[in-house]
Amino acid sequence: MKKIEVTAKNVQKAIEQGLKELNVTQDQVDIKIIDEGGFFKKAKVELILDKEVEEQMLKEEAKKEVTKEEVKEPKAQKEKTEKKAKKEEVEKQKETKEEDKSDMFEFGTNFLKGLFAKMNVEAEITSFEADGCVTFNASGEKVSTLIGKRGETLNAIQDILANVMKNANFRDKKFYFDVENYKNRREISLINLAERMAKKALKIEKPIKLERMNAYERKIIHTALQSCEGITTKSEGEEPNRHLVIIPTKKDEE
Repeated sequence: MKKIEVTAKNVQKAIEQGLKELNVTQDQVDIKIIDEGGFFKKAKVELILDKEVEEQMLKEEAKKEVTKEEVKEPKAQKEKTEKKAKKEEVEKQKETKEEDKSDMFEFGTNFLKGLFAKMNVEAEITSFEADGCVTFNASGEKVSTLIGKRGETLNAIQDILANVMKNANFRDKKFYFDVENYKNRREISLINLAERMAKKALKIEKPIKLERMNAYERKIIHTALQSCEGITTKSEGEEPNRHLVIIPTKKDEE
């Protein structure tokens, strides 16, 4: 049986305070006055909750708790299901991407091997992806045939490869073709050439015209010399004979 003792300024105040604490009406409790109080003394009363009222209140409270759990459980279950579905979707997308990447490498490799067979060249093909760029690299005993003069054959194969991959719906990547890392070696060679010709142009104080190059190779020269003091570069001519000129600048032009 639930009961509380309450003290207040007077008996009525104590009863009102007790009813508020119990959240009941006066007809739902038995009231016992312990001390009526006085001028310098507070009143004290005891409120005893009716047994039937108390049982009813306990039932209602239990019902509320059950309802809360019922609401809470479906929500928790829903969140758990959503997390599981999201995780499964991420895994599925990951697997799909890996499958697409595998298909892409396989497709590109098979195309190149078929092309090389028609050129009577046997080559091993390796491939890798970095920063959205996919490179197929050929290696073997007679793969120099795939490079050609000034890399022209290599560039032609790269253009064909890029178009074939695009037509096969591999559109979100850039595709490159290389032969035993020729492009890296060619880049180093072009940078060395640029530095030598720049020194020569400064020494003879005359422009130097380089051999014809494709846009990729001209860009390497431009980039290598863009911070070279007293030197500027420009491209001249029409494709496929467009070439680069290294020009010494006079001090009054700088």
